[in-house]
Amino acid sequence: MSTENYSIPPITSPVSCFDFERNALNRANANATVWGIPVDVLSDLALKQNIFEQKYLITSNSATSSSAATSDRNGAWAELLNPLENLYNKYIINNSALSDADKAAMHIHEQGGRNVTPYAAPVTSPLVALVSEESSILHLIYSDPTAPNTHYKPAGVAFCELVYEVGKVPATPGECTECFYASRSHIGIVFTSDQRSKTIYSFARWVNNNGKYGPWSTMITAVIS
Repeated sequence: MSTENYSIPPITSPVSCFDFERNALNRANANATVWGIPVDVLSDLALKQNIFEQKYLITSNSATSSSAATSDRNGAWAELLNPLENLYNKYIINNSALSDADKAAMHIHEQGGRNVTPYAAPVTSPLVALVSEESSILHLIYSDPTAPNTHYKPAGVAFCELVYEVGKVPATPGECTECFYASRSHIGIVFTSDQRSKTIYSFARWVNNNGKYGPWSTMITAVIS
């Protein structure tokens, strides 16, 4: 089994970002049934895609471009980036329904060739803090228990999965109805205005590049400001 990865352009190249998300989401929508992508996942992406593309078009026009417009565009890209990464991590990477042509078009490549030995399931749980830095957003900051002073994932880990409930205490991770995937530390989880001042109850685990899961953490709580 090969280990697959993907590359998303940085916002310092907005044209590349636009081309990447437009191509990826067009293909994901066209192949949603075959690739097993839920309708609600694509619906959420479509909303954020539309906002980003509107902001992008303003900055790509010299008559309407400005530093404020660029800031708005970059913010819209940040809002689109996390669900876009979630799409890849959960439904695209190592999906056997994708052809080689699909993978090439989706910027998917193999790490180390076809003879890479798959990583074993993670044996540790992530250390997670949910930090409030602005209204209605909690930043997920993780670290590996074997290196608690860093924000690196263990070798072979693709992302940290967080399941949670807001305002209701779940007895187990399986009772949580909300899910968030963090492929890098300090990603922001955005909440609605009516969720402010409520407590989030959550559990976290590592998921590696082969789709194998580590053990769940103990409950993590935070107040949404």
